[in-house]
Formats: sequence, C-alpha cells, structure tokens
Amino acid sequence: MTRGSDPAGPVYGIDFGTWTSAAVVLRRGHPPLPVRDPVSPYGATSVRSAVCVLPDGSVVVGQAAQNSRLQRPDRFRAEFKREFGEPSPLQLGERRYTAAQLTAKVLGFLVEQAGSAVNAAPSRVVITVPATWEGNRRELMLSAAEAAGLPREIVEVHTEPVAAIVYALQDHGMDRDRTILVYDLGGGTFDLAVAQGTKEGFTVLGSPGGLSDVGGLAIDEAVLGLIRERCPDTVDALRRSAAGSDDPTALRRAILLAEACTMFKQQLSVSSEHSDLLTMLDPPIEVTLTRTDLREAIRPLLSETVEECERVLRAHRLDWNDIDLIVPVGGSSRLPMVADLLYERSGRTVLNVAEPELAVAVGAAWLARGIAPQQVATAPPDPRSASPSITDSPPTPKSSAPLPPPPSHLPHKVAALLRAGLSDRMVREAVRHVRH
Repeated sequence: MTRGSDPAGPVYGIDFGTWTSAAVVLRRGHPPLPVRDPVSPYGATSVRSAVCVLPDGSVVVGQAAQNSRLQRPDRFRAEFKREFGEPSPLQLGERRYTAAQLTAKVLGFLVEQAGSAVNAAPSRVVITVPATWEGNRRELMLSAAEAAGLPREIVEVHTEPVAAIVYALQDHGMDRDRTILVYDLGGGTFDLAVAQGTKEGFTVLGSPGGLSDVGGLAIDEAVLGLIRERCPDTVDALRRSAAGSDDPTALRRAILLAEACTMFKQQLSVSSEHSDLLTMLDPPIEVTLTRTDLREAIRPLLSETVEECERVLRAHRLDWNDIDLIVPVGGSSRLPMVADLLYERSGRTVLNVAEPELAVAVGAAWLARGIAPQQVATAPPDPRSASPSITDSPPTPKSSAPLPPPPSHLPHKVAALLRAGLSDRMVREAVRHVRH
C-alpha cells in the first residue's frame, strides 16, 4: 500500500448513498468518527439522503426532511441519486432543482455536521461514487462538492468498492497475503471489486464491476409485490388514486406504503417474520411476511449480483477458489440471505461486518488520509464469457407497452409503486421497467 502526503488536519470520507449517506472524520491519533444527524432520535451514524423545501424557501436535509415528508409531500424528495447527471429538473413545491443540486444540499449538510463535530475544516475529502459511474457524473460530483462549500483542490472521487477494500484491509488486520472480493449492496446500486494484498500493501485488480439497478430499493419493490399478492385490490386502488390526481392525502398514503415496505425489509433482517397493520390501505389490512417469503422473492435479484461477481472474476481469469475472503458491505447486505447465497454459490468465507453502512465512508476517510491503491490493467476478458460489459445504460425493457410516466414530483419509490403495475409474477419484471 502506498501512502501519499499525510494531511495535518482532519480528513473526511463521504459515502453519498441512494437511501442514506455517511460521513466519517479521521484525525491523527483518533479512531474514525462517524457524523450523526442531530435531529435523529436514535443517534444514527448515517443521514437520510432526503431534502424538503419549506414554505419560506429554506431547505432541510436528513431526518428533518423526513419529518416533513407527510406534511409537505410535494416539497420532499429522496433517492435522487438515481437521477444524478440527468438534466431534467425535479419540482419541489414552487422550485426546481437538478439531482446534482439536491446532492450538493446533502453534501453541505454532512460537511457542516462534520465541521461542528471536530471544530475544524477538512484538509482533504474523498467522496465515493458507484463503480458504474464514469466521466461526466464523476466530474458533476466534484461540482456538487464545490457547491457544498468544499474547495475543489481538496476533493477526490473514488469508487465505492475500492473504498470498501481499503476499509476491509485497514480495519480487519489482514495478517497475510489474501485475495478479497468486496460485495457492496447499497440502497440503489450493487458494486464489487477484487484486490490482492494485506493492510501493508494491496493491488486492485482491474476495474470494479457493478449493477446500476440492484439494491435496497429493488428489494423494497419486491416486498411491495409480496404485499400486493395478499391484497391486490387495495394496493391497486391506492396506486390509481395517487397516480390520478395531486391529492396530497393519496400521496401521503403512497409514501407510507413505500416506507412500510422498507420496514418489512429491515425487520426481516433480524426476525424470522414480521406483521404490520397497513392503515394506509382502504380498508386497512394486517400483513405478515416471513424471512422465507423475502428470500424467495429477492433470490433472482441476489443471483444477478453473484453472476456479476462471477463475470468480473472471469475477466480477471479467476474463480471462487482464488478468493480467500468475501466482504459484504452496504446497508442491504444486512439481510441474512445475502451472506447465505454468497456462501452457497462460492463456498468461501464471508466476513461478518458489524456496521456495513459505514464501511465505504470509513474506507474513503482512510483514502483521504493518504492511502492510495495501485491500479493495474484489467485482465483480458475470458473469451468463453459472453457476459456484457458494465454500462450505465439500462437494458431495453422486455415489455412492448411501457407504462405512462408517473407525476414528476413523486418520490422514487412512490413512482415505482405507480409505474410497476405489479403483476402476479410479483415485482421481478417491474424492477426492469422502473428506471430513471
């Protein structure tokens, strides 16, 4: 591992995520310090990637925005990372913002909270982006950071899986040469990278891989499909009422249903089953889902991530037998079926990461401190592999009759609820159609 200049002042690592974002401050002689949202009642070490425009024109971020979402649903926006780089503005009340401008609001909030925590400006900042982001979106992220008050000369952009590799090697004390695969399942995307080395030195093998449409939001949509199987008429009625008008009550109910899907997912990461009375439906209905239900619903999604791992390994002329350790990071990797499927398909050791949501931000902070991976050329693709190259462009939808677009002011998950249609095949095909 090579080290650049060691900044004298604090450095920041920022993981801007689809669902939540995290910032970690690293100071000489201190352990990594995660930034907390002062409004969060639970002291969470991540901040909701959400903004809300108040009637006076001011903008609140994180939990404060989340607290305002039901009162002002037309002024609230989250999950805009999926639209980052698109020129079309997003309507929030009477104002219009691009996704990059909203990103700058979140970055500015993280920087402000970090500065308050250590009472010092950063000497260097690393911001992470998905492995599938290239060229213009990385440059746009630098511009968003500048709009957030960070001088461009102190900001670097690294991919999320490379930062996660730095986290794994730096924080888990690899005592011998190993080949590791970082499996990063976040809120909106899946990323991976392969590296060889120890905490004293490592090499990232070629280019990271990833999928731009598989993550926590796709899992939430699968949960929605399971709920619809149990009460199709009421879910469809809510979908029609929210799509057919600007009625704030219908929109609030759609937001609550989307958030109930997230709650089911989170509960099933720690419990074998979960029940909830869905009062936003008319009539209200109690729904019980089991971990087995969720496992079967998302197995196709998770299988795609494993297939992408295998594609990248083939590109490096490796296979699972060449991997010593798999490191799952990203909040969605908390689901037990993720580690189960990885072990089932690979037969390799899967590390249990205590706080997977913070791994990328911690790795980014170590990168900002001066730890720089040595990149090497990607091994020539195996001619036996017919897997396509990574692309930012979504595949052509399988349906020849695309659904009409939802109103542009809707949060992404609510728009997904309205567009998907949610056939009896649950949500698998819907995930293919609901793209921005």
